[in-house]
Amino acid sequence: MCGALRGTGFTASATASGSFMQMRESSSVPEFWGRNSPYHPGTEFLGTPKNHLELVAKRPLSPHVFELNSVKPHYKMPAGAISSITNRATGFALSLGTGAMALAALSGDLPALVAAVQGSALLIPIKAAVSFPLVYHYAAGMRHFYWDKYAYPNMAQHTTPLEVKSVKASSAALLGGSAIAAAALALVTL
Repeated sequence: MCGALRGTGFTASATASGSFMQMRESSSVPEFWGRNSPYHPGTEFLGTPKNHLELVAKRPLSPHVFELNSVKPHYKMPAGAISSITNRATGFALSLGTGAMALAALSGDLPALVAAVQGSALLIPIKAAVSFPLVYHYAAGMRHFYWDKYAYPNMAQHTTPLEVKSVKASSAALLGGSAIAAAALALVTL
């Protein structure tokens, strides 16, 4: 398949059998991209080489994380990125939960709501859904506090908590420890 069409959703058979105009109409590339047109003199005055479309087709693809135009992702998220995203998501979930509890308190009958949840079969999943973001976000915050306050005297001679190996290990410990703590908190009855 032509490299210029990579990521546009065209297959080799579609480009071979369909006309160039049909292809161009559904493409995101402008009609006169990099060429002279009735509207613009092109980009030759900028020093654009004649084979610029071939050169563009040879450029490496930017890493994409999600499936795009039926192309599977080719970038594996590192543990530190997953941990960071999870920290942000748990913070967002805690904010939403706090707002939801405030709205529930405004309804005027909070003790009745608590009694209804206590008698429900969903009590343990609700407790787990509340405790995991609390534990994870707090522990991730403590890890960041440690990273920020850690002394780096001579990084060439010492290992630091920000090296890939250390971040991967601390991210795994953070996720596993938070899951275990959340499960334990969900099963505890006061």
